[in-house]
Amino acid sequence: MFENDHNENGIENTQFDSQPINEELSVSGVDNVTKKGRGRKAALIGGISAAVVVGGSTAAYAASDTVKNQVKLRMSSPENYYAWVTENNSKDLGQMLSENYKKSIDNMEKGADAKFKLSFEPTQDAKDMLMKEIFDGSSNDETKQFEDIIKNNDSIGIAADWSVKKGKTNCGLGLELSDKRVVGAEAAIDADVMDYFVRIPELKEQWIGVSMGETMDELMSDEEANDIFNTYKEIMNDPASFLSPDELETEVNRYAGVWGSFADDVKLEKKESVDICDIKADYTVATVELNEKDVTKLGVEFLKEIKSDDIIKGIVVDKVKAVDSEDEFKDSINDAIDELKEQLDEDDFDEDTVFTIDTYIDATGTIRGFGFEAEEEKLTMILGKDGKDVRGEMKFVSDGEEEFSVKLKAEEEGKDKYTGDVTIAYPHYSYDYDDDGNFNSNTSMEEAVIKFDSFEIVDKEKGYFNGDFVINIPDVDPIDITFSSDGKQQEVGYELRIEGKDYGKLKLAYSVDYGTSVDVPSKDSAFMVDVKDADNFKLEEYASQDEFSKFAKGVMTEIGIDDKTADELAKYAAEELYDSVDSGLDIEDDDFDWDDEDFDLDLDEDEDDDRQPTTSAFDDDEFEDFDYEKYMAEFDWDSLKYEDYKDFMTEEQFKEMVEEAKKYADEYSSKAGSKTEATTKKAS
Repeated sequence: MFENDHNENGIENTQFDSQPINEELSVSGVDNVTKKGRGRKAALIGGISAAVVVGGSTAAYAASDTVKNQVKLRMSSPENYYAWVTENNSKDLGQMLSENYKKSIDNMEKGADAKFKLSFEPTQDAKDMLMKEIFDGSSNDETKQFEDIIKNNDSIGIAADWSVKKGKTNCGLGLELSDKRVVGAEAAIDADVMDYFVRIPELKEQWIGVSMGETMDELMSDEEANDIFNTYKEIMNDPASFLSPDELETEVNRYAGVWGSFADDVKLEKKESVDICDIKADYTVATVELNEKDVTKLGVEFLKEIKSDDIIKGIVVDKVKAVDSEDEFKDSINDAIDELKEQLDEDDFDEDTVFTIDTYIDATGTIRGFGFEAEEEKLTMILGKDGKDVRGEMKFVSDGEEEFSVKLKAEEEGKDKYTGDVTIAYPHYSYDYDDDGNFNSNTSMEEAVIKFDSFEIVDKEKGYFNGDFVINIPDVDPIDITFSSDGKQQEVGYELRIEGKDYGKLKLAYSVDYGTSVDVPSKDSAFMVDVKDADNFKLEEYASQDEFSKFAKGVMTEIGIDDKTADELAKYAAEELYDSVDSGLDIEDDDFDWDDEDFDLDLDEDEDDDRQPTTSAFDDDEFEDFDYEKYMAEFDWDSLKYEDYKDFMTEEQFKEMVEEAKKYADEYSSKAGSKTEATTKKAS
C-alpha cells in the first residue's frame, strides 16, 4: 500500500512496505516438526511478528512527525489534511503564545528592574573638531577651563534605571562624565491612585508631587467614560483577570479551527519544489481560493463562533462592560449575521477569485510559509533549510513588479549559531528635468545589506545575544555594530566613522532582572501641587533662589568650571529661572532730571502765550549739515575701552564688536564717496 518514502533527513521508511506471506515459514536453527506443529509454530511466529510490526509502526508513528504527516497526507482528503495541519500548527502557536503570556504575567507579579546606559567615547579627532567648532579664533584664558572640560573627559553618558511592580514605578535619569554622575532627575508613579512625583536629588531630597486621581474623577463626570478608564487601569494591573494564558490558547485554537473547517475546497501540490533565495525546498503546497461569496460565508462562521464564545462574551459583557447585557451582546451579533445572510440570499456576487491563500507545509507537517494574493498583488513569506543552509524570504509583488523584499541567507555554525546576511530591497525615487524642461520621476530598487557573524541567542527570555553586524546602505559609510552578552546584561557597541575617519565609540548597555519591590513617596512628606491651582504654583515655595543657585554652582564645579565663574553663572541662571534677573543697566533717578527747556513744544498760532518755542538740539537744518564722513574720519577708535564694556562681554567679543564697527564705517564712507562723485558728474 505504501511506497518507500524518504523523510526530510533522507532516511527510508520501509516499515510500511508490502511483504509476501509464505504458506510455510521456517526459523533457522529449528528442526522440522510435523505439519500440525508447523502450523502452531507458524501461528506463534506470525503473531509475534505482527505484534512487533504493529508495535514498531505505532512507536514510529508516535515518535516521528514525518511519519504522521505522510500518513495523513496519503490517507486523508485535501480538505481533511489541511484542517489537520491547521489544527496542529495552531496548537503549537497557541501553546507558545500562552507560555510567553504567562511568563510576562509572572514577571509583572514579581516586578522588574531595568538598567540602561548610553555613552559616547570620543577620539582625539572628535575632541579637536568640537573645540575648533566652539573656540576657533576666540580661545583665551577665560575659555581655557571650558576647553579643559572637553580635553579631560574620556566619555559622556546618560544612565537610567527603572523599576516597576503592580502599578508602581520608580525611574531615574542621570548625566555622567567619565563614568561619574554629575546631575540627574527621578520620578515615581502610583498608577492605582494616579499620584506622580519628581525631584532632582542634587537640588533637594523632597519630592514634588501631583495627585491626579481625584481630579480625574471630577473631570470624568460621564459615568461610562469613568468606567472605561477604571477598566483600563484594572487590565494594566491584572491582565490575567481579563484573559488568562489558558484562555488565550483556547481562543487561538478556536478561531484557527473555524478557518480549518471552513476551507472545503483545497488543492494540494505534493513535493513541489519551491525556490527560497538560492536553495530549493520540497513542500506540500495547499491552496485555498475565495471569491466574494466565500468571504461572506466565512464572516458568518466567525460571527457564529463569537456568539457562542463564553470567553469573549465574559470580557465584553462582564469585564469591559461594552454592552449592558448578554442579550444585547447576542442581538448585536445576530444583526450582523442577518445582514451577511441577506447578502447571501441576494446572491449578487462576482464569482471570480478575489483572495488566494497558499500554505507551505514541510515533511513534518509544520507550516513554513504563506502566500496571500488579491487581484494583482501578492505577499509571500517563507522559510527553508538545506543541510546547514537556512533561507528566508518575504516579498511583495504588485502588477508583476517586486515592490519590496527581505531575503535571509544564513549558515548554521553550531547549535543556534549563525553567520550570514539579510538583504532589504526597497524602491528609490528620484526626480529631474530633461533638456526640454519636462519634469521626470524615476523609480529604481535599492538594496541595504545587514551582514552578521556568529549570531547566537544567550538569553531568549531577556533577548540577550551575541553577534557582529555590518549595515551597508547606499551612499552611507558602513555601520559596524557589535552585540555581546555575558548573560547578565546586553552590550552594544557602534564605531562612529565618517568618510573613513574614526570619531569615537557609542556604547549601550542594558539589563533586566525580575523580582523586586517598589515604593513610592508619601504625599505627607512631599511638596504637593494642587492641579486645579497650578497657575499659582511658585517655585520659591519649594526651593529658594539661593538653594537653586547653590545647586547650579555645584553642578558646574563638578564638570570642571572654576569656582568664581560657576558662582557668577549659577546666580545668573537662578535669576533667570526665578524671574528676578537684573537688567544690567545702572540707572539712577538723576538720569531722568528733565527741565522745561528739554521739550520743544509747538503751540497753536492763535494761542495767547508769551512763551517762545525752544530750538531742538537735533534741529533738522543742523542735522542736514552734519558731516558723517568727516565725523567717522576723525573718530578716535582708541577711545573705546574694554573696561567700559567688561560687564557685558568678554574681551574677545569686545574686539570683534569694534572690528565690525570699523568695517561698517568704512563701507558707509565708501558708499557715501561714490554717491558724492556720481552727483558731481551729473551736475557737471
